[in-house]
Amino acid sequence: MKEMGKSLEGLALLLPQLSRQRGWEEQLDLHSIFVNWEDLLDKEISGHCRPLKIVKKVLWIEVENSAWMQQFQYQTVFILDELNKSLKRTRLQGLRFCVAEKKEGDEAEAEPVLRYVQPAPEDVAAFESCTESIPDKDVRDALLRFWYLSQACKRES
Repeated sequence: MKEMGKSLEGLALLLPQLSRQRGWEEQLDLHSIFVNWEDLLDKEISGHCRPLKIVKKVLWIEVENSAWMQQFQYQTVFILDELNKSLKRTRLQGLRFCVAEKKEGDEAEAEPVLRYVQPAPEDVAAFESCTESIPDKDVRDALLRFWYLSQACKRES
């Protein structure tokens, strides 16, 4: 168990430096929106759309239908401001909305190529307990966000 603590401390020292060198800090910050989506926006908004991807600091949002897309286009400035309030290192520069595609011959919504699957609370707690030995809270939080995203974003085959 002590060896694991030492390797985590080594990782804690390496991760921030590597993140800065590779430019990952901004990407981790931007992609925290995927993890916190339901907490960042009220249920009226988050219940009818979901983040799809970020390209050149523009967040693409998949919307339930064209009526909601029109409503959200009127609220673009508000939504963008709310999302940017949650970011610490960078800012989104814009939003793009697209209507969720329907499966051929099916009225149900098509699943996106990348799906969000919330990790089990016990898995989150187990990972948090593994990072307790890292003295820097910011490093622990960044590592948790990185792990969470790696667990939550599932690519469909």
